[in-house]
Amino acid sequence: MASMGADASLPRWGSCSLQGLNIEVRAGLDKDALPSGGSGISIPPHFWGEGPVAEAELGFPVYTGYSEARALIGEGATADLRRLSCQARGMVTEMFASITVGGKDEVEEGAAPSLPRPRVVQLRLSPELALWKSTQHAIGNVLPPKGKALRQASPQVLAQLGATDWPAALTTNNALFGGCMSNMLIGAADVRTMFSNYVTDMAVNYEYGYSHVFPTLQGLVQDALADAHALGTPHGRERREAVAVGLPYIQDKIALEVANKTRLKYCSAQMDRRAAQVIYLFDSSVLGIGAEATARGFDVGAIMSDLVLSINSHDVIDVGSDLVNSEIMNSFLNVADIAASGVVSEPALRAIYDAYAATGARAFTQRWHEPSTRMVDNEIAWHIANDRHMLFRRALLGWPKARKSPARPQREADFDEVFDTDFHTTGFSRPLDPEYACDGEETCNHVRRFLRQRQDEDQQLLGALWWSLVTGPLEYVRQGKVDEQREENLAESVRLQLVQLFSKGLVDEMAWLLAHASHHAWQVNYLYEAAMFGSILDGGALTGKLDRAEEGEEVNLG
Repeated sequence: MASMGADASLPRWGSCSLQGLNIEVRAGLDKDALPSGGSGISIPPHFWGEGPVAEAELGFPVYTGYSEARALIGEGATADLRRLSCQARGMVTEMFASITVGGKDEVEEGAAPSLPRPRVVQLRLSPELALWKSTQHAIGNVLPPKGKALRQASPQVLAQLGATDWPAALTTNNALFGGCMSNMLIGAADVRTMFSNYVTDMAVNYEYGYSHVFPTLQGLVQDALADAHALGTPHGRERREAVAVGLPYIQDKIALEVANKTRLKYCSAQMDRRAAQVIYLFDSSVLGIGAEATARGFDVGAIMSDLVLSINSHDVIDVGSDLVNSEIMNSFLNVADIAASGVVSEPALRAIYDAYAATGARAFTQRWHEPSTRMVDNEIAWHIANDRHMLFRRALLGWPKARKSPARPQREADFDEVFDTDFHTTGFSRPLDPEYACDGEETCNHVRRFLRQRQDEDQQLLGALWWSLVTGPLEYVRQGKVDEQREENLAESVRLQLVQLFSKGLVDEMAWLLAHASHHAWQVNYLYEAAMFGSILDGGALTGKLDRAEEGEEVNLG
């Protein structure tokens, strides 16, 4: 077990037992099993505040590219985040104010001059997509509304994590396989700090209405922000300062959505490229992860890129749903190809999809092991597990429109290369370094080599996770028939496999598989493209409503 001093055998955070998290991570990941032989990879200890080697001695690379992200974020210090927070809050306020110019609704439609001020614009489906949607709805292919993400994890999951005495806000599938799993993949100075970090990251769940359902949430977050032990660990203060800086943005945006929710059907925000990156940084709601990684010495430009990527990886499966609900900040609908024309078309969606796929390629194949990237690696599992996004249903409904052959070659580029200054796609990308590109098979050469290097039991467990993330879902979506129980069985298998692998200390191995499954979803099997088109078939049940639990609403926590 990782050392915790005198109470090492029974670590706790408040009333929460942490014994199930206090694992010993397998050391010595076999780099020969990785693309390029793991060249340039330096992985510090999971509980990195406890080892004898000073982390600064390890050294972390600064990458080529990420130039605009690096210029925007500066040093990534608290002062930089405060500066950008003021800008983000101001732009979002300006967007919502544009709805009621002159005291009456004046949501604009159509083009605007280059580099427009942030504003809300009216969108519509292209005639071709509108016809496809209506014909699919006519034969019963209707996407249900997004879930509330409030269902508690199964007793088996809670038992494996030792989480049976945690507050209910912390034990939903959404929370456990979002913020908790991200922190379990990243690690921390020690186990108590890792859990405290998870609780600070629960701030993201204000956007899911958790504060209306779980009255203890506010107190939990504040306790974690004021956690004296965590504040005393290396970079614990920077992390908590960053979370505190991000909270006003979340609160402002929520208040504006509540005030305007009935006026946002088929609306989206329009902005330029610079504004998009600043807003998405704060929309990610995980500034603490980025601030801690920056303070530890990881590349601040790459970290900024990762936090923006987390939004793109989230929004790709929500395009059609966000078109009809109260969300104006969808990073696909915000791109000028759509926002400036007012038309959501299939060619525009594919161009935007390919742009974002390129921006994530290096993160998922080369930089998968870094803290902020591990958070994005985990998003594919979160989509599956969170009782909200219905990834498999979206992918099944949209599968007929998804590409069936892998990208050849697989592509990569930076945000400021795939979009011009006014946030139009440029069509630019470059081939991914051949050392990191895989052969495009369902279980590709990189995964086969990775699994061959494992011992028998580990190989079986890791192979089962790959099946649940990739092979099983593809079998389901290809057969084309909705089966709700099969979807839930696949999701629960992912949940159980993740917590079991964590308990066995196979954390780096999990991170690599999640990252490569994400790369496949973007550029190999196009599961995300299928889900994007499936989202267009949203039945509109949340039109004029918020896509989360609202104050006073009765909800089912079962």
